[in-house]
Amino acid sequence: MQTLSWLLALLLAGGAFTAQAEGVRSAAMLSHTCAGCHGTEGASAGEVMPTIAGMDKGYLLKVLEDYKDDVRPSTIMGRIMRGYSDQEIAAIASFFASQPWVSTERPIDGELAYQGELIHQQRCETCHTDGGRGQDARSPRLAGQWGPYIAYALETCRARGASCKKRQGAERVQVLEDAEIQALAHYYESQK
Repeated sequence: MQTLSWLLALLLAGGAFTAQAEGVRSAAMLSHTCAGCHGTEGASAGEVMPTIAGMDKGYLLKVLEDYKDDVRPSTIMGRIMRGYSDQEIAAIASFFASQPWVSTERPIDGELAYQGELIHQQRCETCHTDGGRGQDARSPRLAGQWGPYIAYALETCRARGASCKKRQGAERVQVLEDAEIQALAHYYESQK
């Protein structure tokens, strides 16, 4: 009888441990998976990985859902996002949105940045307001983002043509020349 009581106590303790372990998946814990590429708390240290800390929650949520649903092409993000529930994806978006923005600290070509500012004013300011600092659920922050990442994102969108047209501003990206992409990348990286 004593063995049965001990076994029952062990099973109940195991059930309590399991219930406690299920509740451990906090937004911060879920987001640590992202640190390898996007940096600790979303402040990327690599020039081809975007900083995601401080981005608009609605924008992050849409991007992550698009990765999960294979709407947004990726090499690894789609596979990662399919491992999370919709609630977990919302928690990850909330976590990164609540982190402070960290701008890059790299030297840039001032003349190229000036050319990028002119292009920005003509083609991009309506959505990416305040020199690229403005953001909402449809437009990400660009000011202070890694220039090489911005160039990569613009080149990728331009190369995808029609498949990128679902994204806001894609028609403007389609007509950019290589030199204009580099100028925009320098301009946005120079903004803090």
